[in-house]
Amino acid sequence: MFYIVERTTTRGATVTTATTAPKKFRNQREHDPDSECAQAIRDTYWTMFGHYAYPGFDVEDFDATVTQLQLATGWHKGFVKNAILGHAALQDLPRLRELQQETRLMDVGHLTAVYTAIEELGEDVDEEALMLIDGILVNTFTPTRHDQAVPQRKTVTDRIRAAIKRTDKSRAYDKRKREKREQDNSEKFGIYEYRDRAIVQLDTNSLDGRRIQANVAEVARELGISTSDAAIKLLSGEAIGIEITPVLNVYSPKNRGNGDPIFIPGCGWTEPEAATAFERWIADTFIDERDLDAELQKRLRGYVPSEGMRHAVYARNRTCIYPECNRPAEQCQLDHRIPYDEGGKTTVSNLFSLCAHHHNIKTDRRVYYVPDPVTGEIVWLHADGTFQVSAPEGFITDYLQPTNPRWKTTLEKRRQKRKDRAEFYNRCHSAVEKYENDLDYDACMATIHALEDRFGMTFEYPPKKQPEDPLDILAALEWHWREVECAEMHEYYAIRDYPPDPEVASYL
Repeated sequence: MFYIVERTTTRGATVTTATTAPKKFRNQREHDPDSECAQAIRDTYWTMFGHYAYPGFDVEDFDATVTQLQLATGWHKGFVKNAILGHAALQDLPRLRELQQETRLMDVGHLTAVYTAIEELGEDVDEEALMLIDGILVNTFTPTRHDQAVPQRKTVTDRIRAAIKRTDKSRAYDKRKREKREQDNSEKFGIYEYRDRAIVQLDTNSLDGRRIQANVAEVARELGISTSDAAIKLLSGEAIGIEITPVLNVYSPKNRGNGDPIFIPGCGWTEPEAATAFERWIADTFIDERDLDAELQKRLRGYVPSEGMRHAVYARNRTCIYPECNRPAEQCQLDHRIPYDEGGKTTVSNLFSLCAHHHNIKTDRRVYYVPDPVTGEIVWLHADGTFQVSAPEGFITDYLQPTNPRWKTTLEKRRQKRKDRAEFYNRCHSAVEKYENDLDYDACMATIHALEDRFGMTFEYPPKKQPEDPLDILAALEWHWREVECAEMHEYYAIRDYPPDPEVASYL
């Protein structure tokens, strides 16, 4: 697409040149009534809420303001609240605010995703982290192709959370206390009574969670019962003796080293805890490995693709390939882009994941798609002559053309991942030590929960709440200072390299 520009020289001659048209998302298409109507709605949102986006703007009574706008518009109160908070998040993101002021590209849902993800930074967010997030979001909402599908809200959230994990900070902690604390891991399993119901809670890593899910699903299938009944039978011991063979599919790069992430469908790239669990699991279980590179080159004579080819498609597509459809690829149908009865081959390059609804639309020839074999982008051609572009989101794309900051850094260098993990544990242990001094349990747990949300990790060594009875508190403090005194005496005699006095030794 080109623009024709005419200009007049100083001698009066007319010169005609062609310039490339600026790239725009599909929802910015000119002379499209639907796109123009949607743009008008977003323009209205900016008119009503845009002033909240500028630094220094505040309201004295937030609840009253929300109620007033809700009554005036008839919109749901939650929508109004999110609209205000979403636009207010732009106060700390100047480049994104400028882009939104110019284009009004993001709707309230996008802005809600922005502010809820940034909240995970907590109160101590620094300028460097905000600048990083600002740049990532500007790049996210800057199209690279004509008629590219607008990024989804989950994309916004994922990229912000990935950016948070890249911050390079550290917190001091007492090594001896940390080692002692980590020797006593708290329970992650509990059953809680609520009215006439019991709630079973298990906090574990993403890999073990998927293994449990696979076992429950297999028992349910074997016995012909619901998954909830199957879980009860497993936990209560009634399922003992039932022979099942659950299958869990995970994806791993060929050059993966110990501790590097794996990809779990439905969960994404694992955190260090799940990666460690994966190492333990594969050490004592049967592994059926499939080479996805080989599957990409495989060609079958029949219509039905092999199991390996299916997983290669899942790894490449991740979801239904129709623009803005989030149905997981594992729940989709495999479409022969060129129909099999019209000469289309059963190869990975000719197979794509489409949910039943969008598969029917394609089969009815209401739309047609053409994949770019180099970039992985898919151009969708509509019956009215228009087109739109959907960007690749699959695991293979992340691996070959990484856009996720965390995975990109991991591929290039594992140092950043280690820094993230060190920062998380250093900050959490520091919060625990602060609690040991000020005994503010609620503040300590709030800090730990904020850090867990920020890093997407779980702190396994939370403190036990100290008793609130004054006598018990004094006893606890006395014991604490005795430990401090003992540690200092140990250090004193160790430095001087001679044995302590017998009386001192008996005290220690």
